[in-house]
Amino acid sequence: MNYKYSNTELWRKKARGSLVNIFTGVLPVGISLYLHGRVEPFIVFGSGVVFLLGLWQMIHYYKMPERNYVCLEDDVLDIRIGIADPNKRLTDEEIKRIQQMDDVISIKSDKDEEENIYLENLSDEDAASLLDELKHQYGNRMHTSDHPA
Repeated sequence: MNYKYSNTELWRKKARGSLVNIFTGVLPVGISLYLHGRVEPFIVFGSGVVFLLGLWQMIHYYKMPERNYVCLEDDVLDIRIGIADPNKRLTDEEIKRIQQMDDVISIKSDKDEEENIYLENLSDEDAASLLDELKHQYGNRMHTSDHPA
């Protein structure tokens, strides 16, 4: 089963926040032109890098609701980690323990690494479905707790 990112408004807000990076990239060029009438090459390069990173980040956040956050297959659990990180792929044999604490599902692997799934990134229906699937698939390795951490 595939679970997509939800909470579209959150991702749009983050995308709008990325506009700050875009404007920050253009600002030094504008100030340099205003004060000196020319722009040094290192300012153009640095501003261009910041501008492009901000643009990439904005597009990434706008497209977030189209992406899968968690993919649960027969023997594999895939979790999208972040903007530049590869997906984390865990097989049944690697998963040692799954713990739910409030809105976070923490998955501990046999290598003592820990990955988190944030339920706030899923719709309420998807979060409930994911929890049911994890309980069904991982049974005795799935633990839940309703009190705060």
